[in-house]
Amino acid sequence: MTTRQIVLLVYPKVSLAQLLGMQELFGFANELYRFQHPTAEPLYHCRFYQLGGGTSYTAGALNIACDAALPDDIDTLLIPGSLQHEAAELTAMAAQFRQQKAWFGALQQQGTRLAAGCNGTFALAATGLLDQAQATTCWFLEQHFRHMFPKVQVCAEHLVCSSGNGLYTAGATTGYVQLVLQLIREQQGSRFVSQLSKLMLNEPASISQAPYMSVQQLVPHQDAKIADIQLHLQRHLAEELDLASLATKFYMSTRTLIRRFKQATGDTPMAFLQKLRIEKAKKMLETSLLPVEDIMQSVGYQDLSSFRKLFLQYTSLTPKSYRERFYLQDVEVA
Repeated sequence: MTTRQIVLLVYPKVSLAQLLGMQELFGFANELYRFQHPTAEPLYHCRFYQLGGGTSYTAGALNIACDAALPDDIDTLLIPGSLQHEAAELTAMAAQFRQQKAWFGALQQQGTRLAAGCNGTFALAATGLLDQAQATTCWFLEQHFRHMFPKVQVCAEHLVCSSGNGLYTAGATTGYVQLVLQLIREQQGSRFVSQLSKLMLNEPASISQAPYMSVQQLVPHQDAKIADIQLHLQRHLAEELDLASLATKFYMSTRTLIRRFKQATGDTPMAFLQKLRIEKAKKMLETSLLPVEDIMQSVGYQDLSSFRKLFLQYTSLTPKSYRERFYLQDVEVA
């Protein structure tokens, strides 16, 4: 088997944890394969390449040697996330990668898989290759990503997303682990990746960002009236609310309310209310041992079956499973 060439892209303010973590994951795959096939060539050869050229990259006390040229047969090029999360920084990063559009397009044409993790998805989207394709990104940057790249079909609840034409994206921070495992799985099979995941104490079934998504941490908007409505919904989330009365209270037509609310938040008012209710339920499951029935009623629901289905829809977990994973035991002691 020919060793596959993996390129890890280095660029200003790249996350070193993700950059080196990606390299080590492919290295772990090599070690497992060597254990199984002692005389075989390594599965992967990883190399660093700096965007725009340059043979070294320095960040703090760390200096990374980068290849001056790339091989002709690149199997996969990965864009790690960066330390840039502010709107202006992401816009500047996107502009930098947009200048390399032709290069990325040529790589895709020759069969190179292109993958991006965390907010590195902004870089890949800036090349235009994700237009009309499904992609995921950092869940807390979802609305900003939608605003910058309206042609991309965003599936922020997915931890890893493949467009089917050699393009891959992953969610926030450590989502790159599942991204690399997906890339390896396609070539080495599920059994190999299952063994690799066990060695790394990684959960191979972790395929969703949904349990971690929080409506409280989404990118803010500039519509003061809609912000007032959001605050009202938050303060009265357990009450029976309907669209018509909400519009009347804030002196709008229902049509205007829906349009402005969706423009500001990406959701309809009622969808946003559901997210607030589920968010409150999540916090109560994390910090108390109250029965699910009591939690359900305190956030405005009366039917247990419907609540469980809705909770599963938003978090990919049942209330019981969510509590088992995220319950903060020290809270009760305090």
